[in-house]
This record gives sequence, C-alpha cells and structure tokens, in this order.
Amino acid sequence: MCDSSYLKLYLKEVKKLKVIDELVDAYLQGDNEILYVLNCQTGEILLDADESLTGEPGIDWDDEEATEFLVEIPQISSNEAYDVMVQFTNKQNADHVVRLLDILNGRKPFRFFKEKVNELGIEEQWHAFEYECAKSRMEEWLEGYAKNLT
Repeated sequence: MCDSSYLKLYLKEVKKLKVIDELVDAYLQGDNEILYVLNCQTGEILLDADESLTGEPGIDWDDEEATEFLVEIPQISSNEAYDVMVQFTNKQNADHVVRLLDILNGRKPFRFFKEKVNELGIEEQWHAFEYECAKSRMEEWLEGYAKNLT
C-alpha cells in the first residue's frame, strides 16, 4: 500500500516528468497476462508477468517489504475501450459517424474500427483522442487513489 505523502508528491511531479505517458501506455495495454505496477516511492512503472513472458522473475507479492510502495495500475476494459470508440465516432462528421457506427455494431468491432479509421484518414485524430481519454482516466485514478489514502 502506497503512503499518501509519496503519492501526493508523485502527483505533483507526474506532469513535469511526463510519466503520465507511461501510465497511459500501461492503461491502454489491457492485457490479462501482464500487470503494470506503479512504485509510489520512485514513480517507476514496473511490469509483472510470468517469467516465461518476460524472461525475468515476477514480483513476489508475499514480500511485504518489497511491495510496500507498489500499486497495480488499472488497465482499460473492453467495455471502456468500446465506449471511447463510440465517443470518438460521435465527434466525427455525419458520413464518418454512419460508417464507424456501422463497424461498431458489427462483428469484430475493435479490429474493423481501426481499419476503418485508417481508411478514412483520421488515425491521428483517433490516437490523439484515445490518448487524451486515457490520460484523463489515469489522472483521475491517481487523484482518487491519493484521496483514498488520506
């Protein structure tokens, strides 16, 4: 469990150090086999996964001293990711809205959404939108976590 004073200090430094980019990347991974962890003391983001995936031993969660300052970084769920795609779609022009909603309501919406975004030439807009949504979510998470510690 992270000490709130460390996390509050970390929150102040997050924007200066651009660690938020790493938090956003971890959040957007959405991989059930990999756990991303924030060291609240150092601001370092660690990867915890089976040794067969990383080639390194995972975090020993039974070692209280080693895990004292570690907290799991949430990862985007498929429902959240879908909602972000819908939000993005609803901000597009009428023609794009129709095409993207058609994809989102069909089979394999994640795969075909990305293909359609590329086809429509709006991939940069999509990535910027997705990043900003994830950044906002990570900032909310950090602030909420800090409040829960006090």
